[in-house]
Amino acid sequence: MTKNIFITGGTSGIGKSLIHKFAKNNYNIFFTYFNNLSEAKSISKDLQKLNIRHNYVKMDLTRIESINNAFEKFSKQFKKLNIFINNASPAIERKKFLMLKNTDILKKMKGLLIGNIASLKNALELVLKNNSQTQAIIINISSYAAISGGKNIHLYAAAKSALNTLTTALSKDSFRRKIKIISIVPRRIDTLTFRKNNNIKNNKDLILFKKRKKIKSIKTPSEFANFVYKKIIRKSSPAKKPIVYFDSF
Repeated sequence: MTKNIFITGGTSGIGKSLIHKFAKNNYNIFFTYFNNLSEAKSISKDLQKLNIRHNYVKMDLTRIESINNAFEKFSKQFKKLNIFINNASPAIERKKFLMLKNTDILKKMKGLLIGNIASLKNALELVLKNNSQTQAIIINISSYAAISGGKNIHLYAAAKSALNTLTTALSKDSFRRKIKIISIVPRRIDTLTFRKNNNIKNNKDLILFKKRKKIKSIKTPSEFANFVYKKIIRKSSPAKKPIVYFDSF
């Protein structure tokens, strides 16, 4: 029986690569986008060519009703949730902590943390409601900033650290035999966001960045997607520990 996967933030970088990886392995796919409808339509056309059953919906992490609507739409079309990848995240803004207004902190943490927690809770409820026999996997996409802190991305780092802690706590809960919950912590992935945050405009800049930081390699979104599929999903006993590291040095 074909399995169903729900991926948030599917129109670029990691999310887009995950969609293509799972499509090649004949999963039914449901994904969300925030403001790039044209890219969502383009991905949908690619999936149609592969005869993949799929759908997509706009989801705003700062609005609970938008998150709930996405899960309701998934449930109506696919019902059973086999894999949920909690990938969506607002754009990272580099700003000194003391320059942030308290009202800005509340607003930003809605998208960075509360939206991801609400998505995770909805996924758990959906699995417990509809998956009577099948074990499901929930994957939170974290960041190495949760470990290192990161320069002037305090709220983003705090949100990812909190998500890791929540993952660890939930992995000990009563439903752990039915639902495997993990966080994957990538260090550096060559996405548009990564390039923007590090002022990398082209491949030459990327080479200079690696030399300056003394980094041997920076993984691509496709390499990350392969890791998720082969090392997490395809293994008969995926990830014994709740926090999994995907490093590039």
